[in-house]
Amino acid sequence: MKEEYYKINNPKLDAFKLFADAAEFESLANSPEVQSVVAKAQENYLSWQEFRNKSWATDKKEKIWSLIKLYRSFNKQKTIISDKDGSKFVFNPRSHVEFLHHIDLELGGNFMGIENFSEGDRRWFVRRNLIEESIASSLLEGANTSRKAAKKMLEEGRKPRDKGEQMIVNNHETMKWLEEDLKHEDLSLELLKEMHRKVTLNTIKSEHYGVLRETLDEAGNRLVIKPWDDATITYVAPDKEFVEREITKFIDFANDKDGEKTFIHPLIKAIMLHFWMGLLHPFEDGNGRLARIIFYWYMLRKGYWAFSYLSLSERIMNSQKEYSMAYVYSEQDENDLGYFIHYNISKLKLARKNFQDYIEDKVLENKKHVDLVKKGYSLNSRQTRLLHALFKEEQKFTTLKEYCAANDIGRVTATSDFKKLTSEEFLTKKRNGRNMFFYPTDKIKTLFR
Repeated sequence: MKEEYYKINNPKLDAFKLFADAAEFESLANSPEVQSVVAKAQENYLSWQEFRNKSWATDKKEKIWSLIKLYRSFNKQKTIISDKDGSKFVFNPRSHVEFLHHIDLELGGNFMGIENFSEGDRRWFVRRNLIEESIASSLLEGANTSRKAAKKMLEEGRKPRDKGEQMIVNNHETMKWLEEDLKHEDLSLELLKEMHRKVTLNTIKSEHYGVLRETLDEAGNRLVIKPWDDATITYVAPDKEFVEREITKFIDFANDKDGEKTFIHPLIKAIMLHFWMGLLHPFEDGNGRLARIIFYWYMLRKGYWAFSYLSLSERIMNSQKEYSMAYVYSEQDENDLGYFIHYNISKLKLARKNFQDYIEDKVLENKKHVDLVKKGYSLNSRQTRLLHALFKEEQKFTTLKEYCAANDIGRVTATSDFKKLTSEEFLTKKRNGRNMFFYPTDKIKTLFR
């Protein structure tokens, strides 16, 4: 199969040829209809490929596109990120200010406007997101397993059986490391390599753990990105010399030691780091997972703890072509990072909204039941959460090991919880070989009628 390099075809804009005179340009720029079209294109940060196919874009698409590009250029600022030819990527630091303001507000007081968000709730939701993000990020990179099977594996603490499951376990362990310890550390080349080693453990040759790739692989081929099929190349990874030079800048930028005087909002900067890691593709494998881990590392390092609950990769899973094209447009349309930034912001908005709905529908609605259970039987939040999951048949049984992992507690505490639940006849236990399994009894139904 013949390989082809994917290339976007933007129109060559020349205002002197597009417009008869300055009067025509002024008339078009001041037209309410045209201004509405431009605003709509800007709101969705459309590329030319998307804009030209919109029915609402009128019949003067190239002329209006020239206005869009002009408006986008007004507030553009160069970044420290360079392409392999030395040209800088650009972005608009004034974009998405309203959403960024909401993100900042949610760091203090009630989380997303939700009251009574306990430490137990926080730990439970962090664990939930670590599982979802680990699975989705690995599936994006080709892990061949189902979400249901992967989730069951992580919840039960079962050892991985194949490469796909190993990728998920690696991602999960790295995300836990990040959330518990790594968020307090400065990035270094050694730490970056260790993160890569953890992400790729037992999925690539051990001699490639944490080792910057060569320009050519063992077969003499360059590393290329083919996100859709085996024939379409969207990106050719840069030479090793370029990576070695730029990775130092990447680390300084991540540690806020790059000398940048203009303020860049932490979320925008985290998205830039995500993009930059993908641009450099410094390792043989695992670059996508590492890029998304770096995104979370930076946000948590800057104190944006709410991102512990949001799975970006889950949203990307449902829009993989868009994700790839966000890279392509930023790389091929005048190094405009606006495309990649807009894509990530739109998915984070969706993740935030979905999480809010999840809490309100699945947790806060159950507070009445939980309160009743607590009053009647003096059960803690861990026990009531387990009983409700069993009642809703979200799980058929549980084990001591699974319960410990789900609640981030020790065996002694878990044993005490189970002793209470079995003595109250909510659970019954059955041994299968060396393992003890706990099953719900019919008494649970009396609690959640």
